Amino acid sequence: MGRNLLLNLNGNKTGELKKFLDNFNGEPRIAWYPSAGTDFRALLYLHPSFSKLIPASELETRSPDLFLFTDYYPWQSSTFLDSKTIYSDNKTKITIEHIEELPRLNLPLQKELVDFPEGSSATNKAVFLKLNIESNILGNFSFPVVYAFAENVAFYCEKLIPNEAKISHIMHVRYGGGCGGGGKATGVWLLNVLKKLNCEVFITDGHYAWQTGDKFALEFYPAIPKKNDVQLVPIRVISGHKWSDHGDVSWNFVSWYVIDKKYDFVLFSDTIKLYEDYVKENNSENKINANITKAKQKSILKRVKELSRGKIKIE
Repeated sequence: MGRNLLLNLNGNKTGELKKFLDNFNGEPRIAWYPSAGTDFRALLYLHPSFSKLIPASELETRSPDLFLFTDYYPWQSSTFLDSKTIYSDNKTKITIEHIEELPRLNLPLQKELVDFPEGSSATNKAVFLKLNIESNILGNFSFPVVYAFAENVAFYCEKLIPNEAKISHIMHVRYGGGCGGGGKATGVWLLNVLKKLNCEVFITDGHYAWQTGDKFALEFYPAIPKKNDVQLVPIRVISGHKWSDHGDVSWNFVSWYVIDKKYDFVLFSDTIKLYEDYVKENNSENKINANITKAKQKSILKRVKELSRGKIKIE
């Protein structure tokens, strides 16, 4: 679960991350941005106000409660996070309200996965950030962020999987494109772990070529499934220049088949909650419940109709 992961990263610290967990009721929804570098656009694009500004084609899942960034960060001369202001232009300003260093990660750097296996002084550090965002379009808001300066595959295998982490959103944008090059992996291996992490939304620039690093990860890390058994259902696309200049970026529901005897259906994972809501609020598929909005009703009926095409009898 997300809480177990954050408790593991927090260790015995009694600072702001511990306070966040103590005050948070239930399991926090976590958005993971591997190979994030210095890109904090995700904080804006996953804010609820952005969903209203550029609506998705389907009902969208809830926004994350916390962001998790990973990047092994090989730059020796970087001043990243040295200043309170980490981004500022005429539209957006992002500042650090609080920064807390967490216990060291001690994760490996495999030469088959990274261009600079020696890392930097930042590599294997982790920090908890409380960030303030001032946007002239989305307004003012804040987000908690855990930044783990670690290689993505190692973090997945040695932190996410052992702690049974559930990750609601994953960003796959300009993966491995730091240091002016393409890196050794495109991050296509992430497609194979979406189901394992119970990911709901996959945000991607669509660069899926299998490079040597992706192939190495698949071959030598048993925690990465050998095949991708999910379907991506696009719900929003923005042009590349608005995010990474690395191709258009799409938001996608992550779906996989789930046999559920309760409904005598083969279900898609992203329809289960909608279908449960529909069953709860309606006595039959023909009844219209006045307590749900027409937009929600339309979306539910559309998904239930899609669901019915895969109806089978469970023996």
